[in-house]
Amino acid sequence: MSAFAYIDIEDIPANLRETSVERQDEIIVETTLIAFDGCPLVGEIWKHQRVHDGSEAIDVIYPFPRNAQIRNDLVAWFMNWGIHFRVVM
Repeated sequence: MSAFAYIDIEDIPANLRETSVERQDEIIVETTLIAFDGCPLVGEIWKHQRVHDGSEAIDVIYPFPRNAQIRNDLVAWFMNWGIHFRVVM
């Protein structure tokens, strides 16, 4: 079973967003990848509509690693920057 960590792009501090690097994935059409300084993984930008009010939301999705060390590094990075996240299986 796969798990994914989701973060709202608005929860990412502005200075971290300003130094991020984005690029279009060449294999998967219409997929934008994003990398942040110090983050152990590269995320995928996901634009969608909020259920409760229909407004547009932008999340960054990360695969939630099974490897304990990588998973702990990712969670530590979220917590270091005060980024709220949720994990969905």
